[in-house]
Amino acid sequence: MGINSKNSREIQTKRKSTSKLDSLAEKFFIKAEKLRNKYKYKESVENYLNSILIDRNNSVSYLGIAISYKNLKNYQKAIINLKKAELLNPDNANIQKELAMCNIINGDFENGIKYLIKAITLEPDNIDVQMQLALVHEMIEEEQMALMIYQKIIETNPEYLRAYIQKATLYMHLGDYVNSAFIFKKIIKIKPCYYRALLALGICFEKLSNMQAAVRYYKKYLKTNPLADNFFDIKYRIKEYNSTRKRNINNLKIINI
Repeated sequence: MGINSKNSREIQTKRKSTSKLDSLAEKFFIKAEKLRNKYKYKESVENYLNSILIDRNNSVSYLGIAISYKNLKNYQKAIINLKKAELLNPDNANIQKELAMCNIINGDFENGIKYLIKAITLEPDNIDVQMQLALVHEMIEEEQMALMIYQKIIETNPEYLRAYIQKATLYMHLGDYVNSAFIFKKIIKIKPCYYRALLALGICFEKLSNMQAAVRYYKKYLKTNPLADNFFDIKYRIKEYNSTRKRNINNLKIINI
């Protein structure tokens, strides 16, 4: 059976036409990416749209246009395009992360958390996404959930300082100065000259009415951060404690036995 030359020419023509369209879609996409990287978001949107009109099956184009819309503060359009990208590429963690951020910025914390969990499932070792999840739980006043996530990060990444700081700060915010001081001490062991932790320890011990310990950490704080904006305030707190302590010693009575 011979090859129909007419059908063969039609197939070749279609292939050439498809190839030209693919090439044109790629040109628009590349231009859009360059514009977005130069922070020209409106111009990038136009080129992403041209690329998408030619090729509706490129998830990266939908992701790119969504990021541009996000930077233009048009979160609804960003989410619409991200959902299209997700349909084409459901296992892309970046799409899930962008969906999470757009929903959170848009005030939809429930969906934000849902997409963050999906991103973590795809990238279980991504600490930044885990931290973002904990921070969202803090934002919606689910502090115990946030504390649990911080603790999990600390257990799997014992040198990751940010998780300790967030957990200790959250305990301080909740008025649990004992646990806060306990974690800030751990931070000092990892990073001895971290002056913010030294100041926080001073505040924790002052709140716990242990001024002797508070002054000790305040002095360390001033030594490691002599240009601190609150230098004179802390200096005054130390001076006030020493004056009170001196008065108390002078007022002691000697009891004769």
